[in-house]
Formats: sequence, structure tokens, C-alpha cells
Amino acid sequence: MDLVELLQQAQRLTNETKMDTEMPRVERTISQVLQATQELHSRVTQTGTNDLQAHILLGSKGVDLPKLSQKLETLSARKSFEPLDPVTDTDIQGYLKNERENAILSVIEETNRSIFRAVERQKWRYVYADWGDEKEALLNALVGARQQDFPDVQRQVLPTSVADNPEPFSRLAGPIQKAYAMKIKEYNEAHIQSGQRENLVAAFAKIALQSFDDEHVHDMWNVLEYMSNVTPLARNTDPIHARQTAPQFVQQARTYLERRYKIYMETIVQKNLLLAKRGGVPSTYTLVSSYVSINFTKLAALIGLEDVSNGKPLWPLVYYSLRSGDLGAAIQFLKEWGACPDLLKMMTMQKRGDTETPHPRIETTLKLEYNNKLRVCNDPFKKAVYAIILTCDPHDGHAELMRTIDDFLWLQLSILRLNDKRHYDIEQLTYAGLQSLILDKYGENYFNAREKAPLYFQVLALTGQFESAIEFLARTETNRPHAVHMAIALNELSMLGAPSSVQAPLLSCEPDDPVPMKRLNLVRLIVMYAKCFEQSDTAQALQYYYLLRHFKNPKGGNVMLSCVCDLLVENYYDEILVLVFGEEDQSNTGRLTGGIFEDFHTMDCDKYSLAGKVGDELVDRSNFEAAIRLYFIGGQLDKALRLMCSLMSQVVHQPTRRGTLRDRLRITIKKLDAALAARKMDVEAHVLVTYGMLTQLMQFFDMIHSGEARMAAELLANNRLIPTNSAEVDECVTNLRRMGPEIIKVMPDVLLAAMNIIYEEYVHTMGNAAQGSEYDDDAISDDKELTLRHLRGRAKALTNMAASVPYRMPEQTNKRLVQLEILMH
Repeated sequence: MDLVELLQQAQRLTNETKMDTEMPRVERTISQVLQATQELHSRVTQTGTNDLQAHILLGSKGVDLPKLSQKLETLSARKSFEPLDPVTDTDIQGYLKNERENAILSVIEETNRSIFRAVERQKWRYVYADWGDEKEALLNALVGARQQDFPDVQRQVLPTSVADNPEPFSRLAGPIQKAYAMKIKEYNEAHIQSGQRENLVAAFAKIALQSFDDEHVHDMWNVLEYMSNVTPLARNTDPIHARQTAPQFVQQARTYLERRYKIYMETIVQKNLLLAKRGGVPSTYTLVSSYVSINFTKLAALIGLEDVSNGKPLWPLVYYSLRSGDLGAAIQFLKEWGACPDLLKMMTMQKRGDTETPHPRIETTLKLEYNNKLRVCNDPFKKAVYAIILTCDPHDGHAELMRTIDDFLWLQLSILRLNDKRHYDIEQLTYAGLQSLILDKYGENYFNAREKAPLYFQVLALTGQFESAIEFLARTETNRPHAVHMAIALNELSMLGAPSSVQAPLLSCEPDDPVPMKRLNLVRLIVMYAKCFEQSDTAQALQYYYLLRHFKNPKGGNVMLSCVCDLLVENYYDEILVLVFGEEDQSNTGRLTGGIFEDFHTMDCDKYSLAGKVGDELVDRSNFEAAIRLYFIGGQLDKALRLMCSLMSQVVHQPTRRGTLRDRLRITIKKLDAALAARKMDVEAHVLVTYGMLTQLMQFFDMIHSGEARMAAELLANNRLIPTNSAEVDECVTNLRRMGPEIIKVMPDVLLAAMNIIYEEYVHTMGNAAQGSEYDDDAISDDKELTLRHLRGRAKALTNMAASVPYRMPEQTNKRLVQLEILMH
């Protein structure tokens, strides 16, 4: 492009930019344009491209940028994002208090909701039940079809019979419960008579075999019998801690599993005699050899196995010898094959019972061989044999050999070591670790315990967890009888861990107990079981309670006596009392003959002391009438009379009606009077005086209600309970203070009744001047005025005594006494 063309383009651009405005045009020189360009470049490089674009964008939209910048500078986020109040230190106590209150309120709210839901369900249940009764009544009220309308239909009358004397349903009606109950009774009777203790575990196992047609129950009792067949523990030894440290329980479990497997192998061999080729002297050696011959007849079964000779692999022979509990047979197989001399030496030492450790080189060599070679060995039998002999590698499950839970449990029991034989430089399985593995890690879901309860029970029992096993069985109604009697049998052998408090839950643990051991509350278990039949089979319930005689309640009392007391407190009927305490001896007043509690004569407490304890419990529950009866049976007349006085003071002024408390007390008074005739010296004097006065007052009110006012007045005069004139007021008040407070409580009714008698006599004298007083006395003048004055004096004496009695008279009584006295003037 030449200069001419450049000039033309510049002129054209100039013409296009011309504006029709009156503003003068700005003309700049080249130097001015250069300067403006440099200034614009410097501003762009300082603020940046983004700011420039933002300014251009906002300016094109008509935004006043300077004013907007000023507004943005005046904005402050201080008031929006900072707290209005100053921040204080964290109030931990207030926070915890708030959380505690919220937890309590949430529990209360949830409880209220659950109560409302339960009430709603109960309401609709009763509504549906009532509606069902109504529907049944309506249907029964419908008139049936007439026989003549359906001549071909013959009605059949079904005979029904109802027992004349129906007996209550008993939970001991089943054959299982009856068999257990009979054995418990025999055991208690033998112990009371001779002091000998039979092995209840063996006895119950025998009953299960002979009487129960249930193989699973028999297996459970067999396991328990075998595990309990150890050296008896001392009574003062804690079963939980002793079980965790004694190796005999581990050995018993292994032996039981080995014997079961040996029986299984013999069964297999008997079914396959041709393949077994069994010969020679019957022994574990020949049994294992025949069993291996049956299982490894095919060449495919020998793939991966080491040391195979003549079609027989060595390590299955050694493993199954150990599995059947015969270490000697395993040693014999190793000697015949001539393999692994170090392992043979180790096994020989174990066979001799050389549990010391003079052979660390051999053990170290075998462990190195196991870690370097056998961990990747294809022969599972050889690896399992090494793990069993060296008691190591508890994490290898040996899944190729585990076909049943018995195999798994036996292997775990074989590789564990007790605490006194542990090597802390290597990882090993302990007894507590195996128990935690079974109970906590695997648990009920793994063993499908709901459907296979006997299996889960056997696993827990074989690992020494008797308490958890029994508690699991006790959850279901079917297995509860077995669980209860298993717990009883183990407790009699001092092998059941019990909590320190009888109020503990059914399954609990103490702070110093080893994990995961639990304690079973035998008291709670037996009481729950016996409560189901203590009303229908009271005698048998007491046999179960007798097993709790060595336990102590929180107050230090005998748990058996507490259970019997609760039974009698809840069922103090005539039949129960006669059954427990016996009948009254006609030849010896106050003594009882018979009664099932006499069978437990070895107890520190006889039946009379028991009756007193039951009476005390009834007094605590405010059942005074029943307590009087029990005190009377127990010969504690003083307590019986005290309660009798308290009850009589409440009803002595009431009229006698059939079936009321006052009517029942009259019958009791006759029995107490007969007993007091022979044993008056056992009661304190003031109690006797109070009781005698209340019986006299009961006769007094009986006369009042029957209209015999004259005899009632004579009775009061003979007892000198109220004054006949003002001079005798102090003497009567003094006599009253010598009596019990029960007499003072009755005085308002006595004074009011005496005032009514005087007023009636006054009215009668005023109305019939010619007739003398009903209460003629040689010392009293026959003159009417003297009689009236005498009656006024007696009334005045009664009001004075009412004011002098150390007892606040009811307001209505005072008003009535004063009113009647005023009416006589």
C-alpha cells in the first residue's frame, strides 16, 4: 500500500467519525497521541484486563462506577456475621445439665406415647371382646328352626360333663415337669434325712435318657454331665475364676468331642466293612487305618497329600488318630513311616506327660519348618497336625478339614494354651479368647440358635460357658424346664457362677470377672419357674424354694423364707395356711400338727417363726387382719393383740352386719380369748388392759344398737370408764391415760352414746312424772327434781371429761354434747 491510498483511507475514517454536534473537534499531534497511548497502556497493565472489562461492561449499562465504589466501601459485614453478644467460655456443667434434662424429657415423652399406644390397644381389645360377646348373645337369642319344618334332619345331643370340684391348671401337668419335680423332692428328702448329696447332673441325665423321647435333650444332658465330671470344687471357691484357670474343663471338652468322633468313625466302618478291611486287635490304630482306607480309596482324594505309601497317606492317619484322642496311635504311624523325627520326639514327650521345656531346639526347629514350608503346604492334614502339636497359628481355620462344628471346636480346643503355659513372644489362642470367639464374634446368628438351640447350647457348654448356655435355653417355654434343672444341678455341685446380689438380672457379670464370662441368677430363675405352679402345687413349689436356703436377700435373710413369705402373703387362704402350717392340735392349744413346712426340719427357722415373719410382712403391706391370723399361728399373741386393738378401735362403734370387718373380728376375739386363758403371761399388761376394755366397749355398742340402754349403762359404770359426777372426772381421765391410745380414739363415740342414754332418761323422766327412773338407786331420792338434777350432773361430768381428755374431740361431737346438756336445763 502506497502513501496515497493510506491517506485516502484516513480521510474516509475521519468522515465516518464526524458527528453532528456543536462540540469542537479535538485535534492531536503525533506526540500527543503517543502520550495518550502510553497512559492508557500503563492503566491497563496496572488494573488488569478483568477490571477494564468490568468497567466497560458496567459503564455500557449506565452504572455510575464512582458512586458504586463509594457504596461498596461503606458496606460492613461486622453486624451480619459476628455474634450480637460477646462470646463466653463453654459452660460444660450447663451443657451436661441441659443434655440430662433433654434425655429425661425424651424418655418421659416416649413412655407417655408407649402408654397411650398400649391403652389404645387394650381399649380396642376390650371393645372387640365385648362386641364379640354381644354378637354371640344375639345369635344365641335367635329362634332356631322348628323340627317339623325339617323332618329329615335329626338333632344330635352331645353329652357334656363338668367336674364337680374343678382344679386349677398346673404347670407341672406335663411329664417332663413331673419327672424333674419328683427327682427334686427325692433329692431334698435324702439330704434332709441323711445329709448326703446325690449327683443331680447324672440323675437328670439318666431321667432324660429313660423318660424323655427327645434325642436333643439327651445330648444336652450328656454334654453337661461330661463337662461336670471333674474334681469337685470347694464351696468357698468362685466357680467362674476356677473354671478359667483349671485345665480339666478344656481336657473334658476335647475328650468328649474325641469320643463322639470315634463313635462316628466306627459307624462309618461298620457300614463299609468291605472297603475298611479291618483286622487285628480292635484298637484306635486299626479303626483309623480302616477309616482312612474308606475315605481315600480313589486316587483323586490323594492329590496334594504328602508321604503316601501303598495308597495310604500318612498325615490323614496321624490327624484322625489325634482327632479320636489317641496320641499313641499317631506316634505309631509316624514310626512306621519314619517321617519327621523331630515331630515324633515332640509327640513322644507329650505322650509321656513331659510338659517341661527342656527341648526348645526341637520346638524352634518345628516352628521354623511350619512357618517356612507348611504355611504354603498343599497337604491340609500335615499342616493341621503341626498346628495341633505346636499349639500355634490360631488364625488358620483349616477349612479343608472342618466339616462340622465339632471339628472346628475340637481344633480350637487343641491349639489353645492356658495362661500359665503361654509364650508371649508368639500369638496363641487362650481359653478366654475361644469363649469370646464363640459368644461374641460368632454369636447366636452364626449358629442359627433359634432353630438349633441344642447345638448352640452344646457349643457354649463345651467352652465352659454354662451360665450363658442355660440362660439361652431358659428363653423358650419348651426348654425352660431343662434350663432350670441344669442350673440347679450345677449349683448343687458348686459349679454355677451366681451374682453377689439376688436382685441382679438373670444374666450379669461382676467387675472383676474375666471376659466374656457371665453369672446366672439362680434365685430369679427358680422363682420365675416356681411362680407358675405355686398356687396349684404349693408343696412342690416349696421343694424348689428349699434349694435356695443358702442364698441371702439384701436384708441378710434366708431367700427360701422370703419366697415362702411372699407365697403366703399373696395367698393367705385357709387351704394354703393349713397345707403349710398344719391343723390346730386339739390337745395342745396354740400348737399345730402336720403341714409341709415340717418336712424341712433342718432349717434354722421353724413354722412358728415363719408365721411370725409372714405376719411382719403383712403388717408392712397394711394387711392387719391377715397378720393377726399369722401372729396367732406363730404364737406371737402380743403382736396379734396390738393389731387387734388397732382394728377394733376403728369399728367398735359400728353396728354388726354379716360379713363386715367387725363381724369377722368377733370370731377372732373368741380364738384370742381361748389362747389368752393359757398364755396370758406372754402379753404385756397395758396391752391386755386395752384389749379387755375394747372387747367390753364392743359389747357396750352391741347393747346400744340392740336397744338395751340400761345394760349398756351398767357396763360403763362397772368399768369406770366415764364419770357419774364431776368429782370423778379426774379419776376417769387418769385411768384413761393408763390405757392405750386406741381407747382414747373411741372415747368420742363412747361419750356421745352415754350422753344420748342420759338425755333419753331425762326426756323419759320429764314426760312421765309418776314413773321413776330406770336406774333406781337407794342413794338417790325418788323425787323428780332430784332425779333430774342427778341426770344434769352426769351430763355436766361428761362434757367436763370431753374437755379434759388428752385428745382433740371432733367438733361435731363437742357441739352435740353441749347441745344435749343445754337441752336438759
